[in-house]
Amino acid sequence: MNWSNVGDYLKGNTTGVTSLVGSLLTGNVLGAVSAGASMVASATGTTDPEQALLELKGTPGTMLKLEEIALQREAEVNRHIESVMKLELDDQQRSHSETQATIRNGDNAQGIVKYVRPSHATVSLIAAVYYGLFTISPDILVLSAFLTLPFTYAGLRAYDKRNVLAFNSKINLKSN
Repeated sequence: MNWSNVGDYLKGNTTGVTSLVGSLLTGNVLGAVSAGASMVASATGTTDPEQALLELKGTPGTMLKLEEIALQREAEVNRHIESVMKLELDDQQRSHSETQATIRNGDNAQGIVKYVRPSHATVSLIAAVYYGLFTISPDILVLSAFLTLPFTYAGLRAYDKRNVLAFNSKINLKSN
């Protein structure tokens, strides 16, 4: 048994800050798991996860003690949650930036590579229109599959340009 089992129990059977302690124990950040294990060990008096889980299940006073300790360390818990959310948002931003760079690199490509992505999107759009118009009962999933490439290609290009236009308009407003 390990501390993530204790964390699963706390997340599933408690509310408030003790549930947050459970989230710390089931996370993958070593410092957060250590902080959660430290709080549970302080409340239960043991560093063994199995004995701690038995103590938490068997003694209601232990849960109250854990809640007290967790309230004292609530700032640490909030910082952890904030850092995890920041990491997730940064990852999404990096992913989007990488996608935008790929689109821009495709626009700057030379030779046949320059025409591959737009050609795929165009052929897929033509296939979608043909399928939608000439099929007796078009399936929405098949139509969606055909439209994925053109919408993605056009959407990412438009999104990138829209952000540049918004940025330029903010600069123009500040300079006036």
